[in-house]
Amino acid sequence: MWAYDAHIMASILLTISDLSTVVGYTRFQMRGLLADVFPPTEWTKKGRSQRKFSPQELLLVAVACELEKKYGIKRNVVALVADALRRTLSGPRSANTNVRLAITFVPPTATYLRDDQTVKEGLILPLGDVFASVDEYLGVTSSNRDQGQVALPLGPAVVTNRRVTGARSR
Repeated sequence: MWAYDAHIMASILLTISDLSTVVGYTRFQMRGLLADVFPPTEWTKKGRSQRKFSPQELLLVAVACELEKKYGIKRNVVALVADALRRTLSGPRSANTNVRLAITFVPPTATYLRDDQTVKEGLILPLGDVFASVDEYLGVTSSNRDQGQVALPLGPAVVTNRRVTGARSR
């Protein structure tokens, strides 16, 4: 991910619908992918409540969907590298549109590549477009690269001079 404020990103919780919107899957396709590639562990099961995801998990799922859609890699093979992807993609990343991911399936590894690092073998996945779609959904950037911030549609408000009483008065 780009350089996000860790406190803000930690407070964002996403649903399956959010994940589906970013990657272009239906909710049923997304549930199938999650069950096959990222099955819930005992500590993530919450009875009948809806499963929640962090922005980093959104990035992880977006990469898995890219492997499935673009490269035709079967879900059971993507599941082999799921832990390696999770370790590699966790944590903040600097803004770099040339970032790539080198993935090997035997042994299952994922390596974060910057600029022109050479790789002997493996699948090379460019991450620029994946990062851009996740960032745009989270509101970090917009589709117009020149407009990273936009004006909020807030109306005028009346401000009155209120007298503060109690412990907060000076």
